Order: sequence, then structure tokens, then C-alpha cells
Amino acid sequence: MFPRTPHVVSSKDRLGPRQPSLVRSRVFSRCGSGVSLLTMTTVVIHGTPVIPWHAGFVRIALRGLQAQGVSCHVTSSRIRVSGGLPILLGTTLWREIEATGPFLLVDRCSFGDPTHCVSLVRDGHGRRGDHRVPERLTGERWETHGQPVIPWRADSREIVLCGQTRTYSPHFRRPDDWYAKVAGACTHYRPHPASRPHSVIGADKRGLPESSNWQDCGLAVTLNSSVGVEAVLAGIPTVTMDEGSMAWDVTGHDVASPQTPDRTSWLHWLAWTQWSHNELEEGSPWLRYLD
Repeated sequence: MFPRTPHVVSSKDRLGPRQPSLVRSRVFSRCGSGVSLLTMTTVVIHGTPVIPWHAGFVRIALRGLQAQGVSCHVTSSRIRVSGGLPILLGTTLWREIEATGPFLLVDRCSFGDPTHCVSLVRDGHGRRGDHRVPERLTGERWETHGQPVIPWRADSREIVLCGQTRTYSPHFRRPDDWYAKVAGACTHYRPHPASRPHSVIGADKRGLPESSNWQDCGLAVTLNSSVGVEAVLAGIPTVTMDEGSMAWDVTGHDVASPQTPDRTSWLHWLAWTQWSHNELEEGSPWLRYLD
């Protein structure tokens, strides 16, 4: 039902009105291309219909790319196919594509509502990739997000180890390898939101009590999860231990050396690393990543 190789249709073959009941059977087998404003620009969107957000996001991406004159192919293939720059939905399924050339990754947003925003990054994960951020940054875009930033706290004592589902790091092959390095310095454990109960064994084996919120957290210890950004915005001093963390520039990198730097420049940078669904459906942000 879902093509392993791209399927292209003419500009006359448009996606119809939003019909959730048809998402699984139509979106992954059809795409559109508009009047060519970017001559010879073509992309291949890689997604899978068994992941619910992929189908909805494909519709958004097609509308935005089509509005900018970009030819679009859609496929569920997990290997690179001919036809243009791969646009990869999510971080877990496309390692072979990532290893064989350029790509554009659509990842979870670092802040805000993940059902309405995504991060876009070229040729890497997190801070290791290229977010195509402008050279000169002001606070204007950050202010449009309306995201509160809490002052740094200094009166809480819990040191919370934040769970990982995968490492995405050259420094630690498995989450347990990282837990073994840091858990002894922590007082509590916060499971990753995507982890199954008791699926992350490092903290349980060390007997750390579970912490379900940030209320008494005085230091958040992360590897490279987006929870590091969440903690920094909440005013919690944070340790990140992989350079790919989006919070790397405003955190310490050793549990013994927490940092509370000025966050202004980092916030201005962070604002350009993610986009709302409305912006992507309009289309212009895509052009930053397609050269």
C-alpha cells in the first residue's frame, strides 16, 4: 500500500481536503509539485505511516514545498533513493540514509508544543547539524514565540538524572554506559517521556527515587536530550555531557561544575532552529535548507 520507491504525480493531482480517515492510505502514496520557482529543486520525503505524526506532517510539508515550487516525492524507504534531497521525519529510522550523503532532518522541537512545531537541521542531529541560523541575531524572533524564561534558581537540592532512550552520542554507546558514569552523583531519576516503565535500567539498579517534576530540582543532569532545553528555560542549572545537546552553550558539562550563564544570545539562536507548522505550510522556511 505504501511505496518503497518515490511516486510522482503531476501538478493537477492535488491532495484534497484534510480527511483524517484517508491519511494512511493516501498521503504516503501521493505528492504534488507546483509551478517551478526553484528550477530543478527536488526533495524526497521519507516517512512511515505507522507513526501517526508522519502522515499529518507530510501534508504540511507538501503544501509548503509545493507553494515554493519544489518538486516532491514521498516514500517509506529506509534507504536513499534517487530524486532529490532526503527529508527525514524523525531520528530513529534513517541511519543508512544519514550515512550516505546530505539530508534534512525534521526533529522534535526544543521548546513549545511538539504538535505544532518542529526543528529543522541539515546533515546532523541537534547542535551537530546546521540549523541555517542567520549570522546576525536579534531578539525579535524569540519574542514571537512567547516562551517564558524563568530566572536561575539557587535554592533547590535535588540532582536529577534525566533518562535517555538512545544516546545519539559518540561518547556513550548505550544509555547504561552514561548512567554508570553519572548516576552516583545524582539523588533522583526522571524517566524519559518516551520510555516504557522500567525500560531504562540504569537508575533503577542504583536505587534512585523517581522525580516526576522539576519542583525541587537544583541541578538537571542530561546527555543530549531536549529536556536540557526545558530545564534551562525553567531556570534549573543543567549539565549536558554531549556536544550535540541544544543546551550545550548555556550549561555545565560536569556534575561538579554547574553553570548559570546569561542566556540571551542562546535564546536568540534557539529561536531560529525550529518552525511552526503554519510557517512550514506557508513554505518560505524550507528554502533556507535546500541549497
